[in-house]
Amino acid sequence: MFRNLSMFGLPLSGRPSELIELALSFGFDSMDMDLIDFKHQSDAFSVTHARRLMVSARLSNGVFMLPVAWEADDEIFNRDLETLASQLDVAASADALRAVATVSPACNERAFKDNFEFHCGRLETLGNLLASRSIKLGLAIVPEAEARANKQHEFVHSLDKLIALVGSAHQSVGIVVDVWGMHIAGHLADMISQIPAGRIVDVRLSDAPQDVPAETLTHAQRLMPGETGVIDTASILKALEAVGYDGPVTPWADRSTLAGRGREKIVKLSGDRLESAWKAADLPIVERWFAPAQK
Repeated sequence: MFRNLSMFGLPLSGRPSELIELALSFGFDSMDMDLIDFKHQSDAFSVTHARRLMVSARLSNGVFMLPVAWEADDEIFNRDLETLASQLDVAASADALRAVATVSPACNERAFKDNFEFHCGRLETLGNLLASRSIKLGLAIVPEAEARANKQHEFVHSLDKLIALVGSAHQSVGIVVDVWGMHIAGHLADMISQIPAGRIVDVRLSDAPQDVPAETLTHAQRLMPGETGVIDTASILKALEAVGYDGPVTPWADRSTLAGRGREKIVKLSGDRLESAWKAADLPIVERWFAPAQK
């Protein structure tokens, strides 16, 4: 496992050089990729040019958001597919081999069974494109009850249901293990052992406020890992190590919980919390080859 910094999971922005320096300063091993921006850079210059900062910093790529409206109607989905192949080619050339996408937790169009078959069909199409480039797709859930309100048909919104979906999908499709969703559903760390071997693509760590029933939590209450200790991060990391997971582990929090903190403070806090989680789980911490002086 390696410590990953995400601009999607935390309220971070800035030039790539600035974010890379912060990632190095505070102990990260990888960063998520903005595939659309990376492709623009590689088209304008070259893949080598676009990769130069990450390569020189010896940072790996974490994950990238799949640039496809994969649950949309056929017209939109097929339009996105027209550009996906070239985008995946660029990702593969940069050794970015982990994509993620989100499963909508409810809809008005299809009952559960029909929606399950619809998703498996879409994942078969995507899986074939991904497999030819050795890219895996991790599916993430939206676990909060608020996301299912006023929808006629519920769909996959917990880890156990996600395991069932992935078990019926293309072999290139896997799971984003999200401890926040596990907490809301009341799932324990031992559920990780039920995930098919080799199908964990990404891990997201968070914490929850004290004295709030898990099933009532809203996304705005999603805290940085280690904030309260309500979510037992160490047990999750130990379970992941036991199944041989070797991918990115990413802090994830709602931006409202970090209001008033600057970019550097957020990255430092993230790095410190991951280091604490590593130590609590008795995982080895490999020192970076180089760390710029902290300000």
